[in-house]
Amino acid sequence: MQFVDTHIHFSDNLYDEYLPVLINVIHNLEIQVYAVAMDLESSAKNIDIKKKYFEFSDLFKTFIGIHPERASLRILDSFNNFFSLHDKNIHGIGEIGLDPTYTLNNPLNTMDVQKIVFNSMLSLAEKNDKPISIHSRRSLEEVLNILTTYRIRKIVFHWFEGSKKLLHKINDLGYYVSFGPYLLYSNDKKALLSEADLSLLMLETDGPVRYKRCFEGILTSPTFIPSLVNHASIILQKSFYELSNILCKNSNTFLNSK
Repeated sequence: MQFVDTHIHFSDNLYDEYLPVLINVIHNLEIQVYAVAMDLESSAKNIDIKKKYFEFSDLFKTFIGIHPERASLRILDSFNNFFSLHDKNIHGIGEIGLDPTYTLNNPLNTMDVQKIVFNSMLSLAEKNDKPISIHSRRSLEEVLNILTTYRIRKIVFHWFEGSKKLLHKINDLGYYVSFGPYLLYSNDKKALLSEADLSLLMLETDGPVRYKRCFEGILTSPTFIPSLVNHASIILQKSFYELSNILCKNSNTFLNSK
């Protein structure tokens, strides 16, 4: 059996001192991870980790992208060149999207800048037939409107927290949604999970985000995934093994879009 963490910031500096342990965990527990990026630096770091520790393994899927928090027009040309150089080691584009939160008190990060960067990332994904991981906090409907103008076959809305109506709209469009460890203590998220299309469902940690309550703020790692699968299986009234198999199948379908 194989578990899948479909969204983790493996290149985050908080993980640096734990990297050997995390790599052993991934190999020994067979937890496939989607290592998403924030900017050019973290994208390059993901590529380096892939080449050094997972060159012959299918357990580390490399995503590169510019997160809305790091939106900048100055790095777009460099980013496109970087993609061309490393295309063979790139499995997807992410984390990308829009978020008005990051425009507060930052005159250089405007919604106009975010939209230019986001559209550039989408064009890159469309041109190269890459799946994408979407950040859509406080911008879900606007992101959806933009996405429908592109021909991108595999899209996942990471950390989904919209309404049931928007969840159904996303699934009707054939887009995936991903839920995180907050499922263990958030009744609202449990209700959303129950409404999701099982064939378009993914789970994630979004590490190194730290969670409260039962997690006591400890550093998040892929080891959370088996517990998350178990809890989700109870909510969805599926066996642990059945849901694990569904999630693995979804992951394979998402990455292998052709």
